[in-house]
Amino acid sequence: MEKELKELQEKKDEILTEVETLARAEYEVARLRMIDNTSRLVGSLLLTICLILVAFAVLAFCAAAAVVALAQCVPTWAACLIVGAFYLLLIPVLIGCGKVLFLDPIVRKMSGFKDAEELKCETIRAEGNAALQRERISGRLRFARTMYDYYTGLAQTGWNFVRKLFKK
Repeated sequence: MEKELKELQEKKDEILTEVETLARAEYEVARLRMIDNTSRLVGSLLLTICLILVAFAVLAFCAAAAVVALAQCVPTWAACLIVGAFYLLLIPVLIGCGKVLFLDPIVRKMSGFKDAEELKCETIRAEGNAALQRERISGRLRFARTMYDYYTGLAQTGWNFVRKLFKK
């Protein structure tokens, strides 16, 4: 009986160690997700600010072109429209390059990783470790429950035997 209690104590200690490891793994997953989400948010804000500035520049050049076109009918306004069109074409370029220009540098700065792909790999690895820890704990808990049921049944059988002895 003492051996079984010692074995149960060891299993309890293993479960506690596994729970601690799981908590660390879950913390790491949450930390990496927070870094990813924060960097996406900051990158999106910077991209939005750039788009607003470019939009103001486009409006300014288009307004300047309209003023010049109305003031004098010479090719000066064509130059202003060309510049405005250039800034207008800059908007899709900024949207297309937003990840490279804003998101990736922010991810590298905040996380210490080389690039966003390394962050994704580390996040997947951390999630896998957390899932593995959850499965280990689940298996140990099933074993502990089985042992508990076995010893509870054994104690009940012993108790029933003692009651029958004293009934006679």
